[in-house]
Amino acid sequence: TKHTKNQILAYELDISLFNQLKTLFGHSNKVTVLNKNFLQADDSNVNFCVVANIPFMITTALIKRITDDLHFQEGYLVLQKEAAYRFGGAELEKPSGILSTLLNVDFSFEILHTFTAKDFVPAPQVTSVLLHIKRKQEAAKFQGRTEFADFVAYLFNKSLPEIRRAPLLGRYLARKIDLGRIPLMQKKPSELSLEDILYLFSLCDYEMLEKISGYDEKIKEEGASVQKIYRTRNAEDWKDRDNY
Repeated sequence: TKHTKNQILAYELDISLFNQLKTLFGHSNKVTVLNKNFLQADDSNVNFCVVANIPFMITTALIKRITDDLHFQEGYLVLQKEAAYRFGGAELEKPSGILSTLLNVDFSFEILHTFTAKDFVPAPQVTSVLLHIKRKQEAAKFQGRTEFADFVAYLFNKSLPEIRRAPLLGRYLARKIDLGRIPLMQKKPSELSLEDILYLFSLCDYEMLEKISGYDEKIKEEGASVQKIYRTRNAEDWKDRDNY
């Protein structure tokens, strides 16, 4: 803290750890220690960076919280490896999903370090990584985010098993696509790069985008209404359940 030029806000819910932090940094005018849930923090009015060892149970909520904030610039986050792949998608050379495709428009992802179980006490049962997230400077120029989110949600949910079979979009894109890019129509959305998906999106006119308008929100509402079933061996039919 002696060399930092910026104000540091440290969030800690555990009262014992909070008191330890107060003892260590309470004297510093550059560090403010808060016994508060970061997810309930006030919105920032200045650009900020996040450094955190994320509780696995709130990983998705925390990533959404910071990436939705236009002031968030960069993060160094310790989280489960599988979660990093889910958010980073093609940026980490893994198949993309709806979430990672949308995040990749605004952010770059890089795994800086893979931890061993011995690095933590108690030792976790999963592999943890240090994930670097950085806002792309050119992202601010991207227009039509709502329409793009609807397009991506529709593409990923309706392209079974490949893009050319998607209702509405399949035939439409096949008529519009450049001859040299026709092979894209025979792929799954998860196999496409962000550049490929942005190209397909650019082919859609206003009328087509109106037909799939609101699809992203529809998918989110349907997902929220599904009761989550966690795969544990406490349930007799845990191997047969698809929703988790």
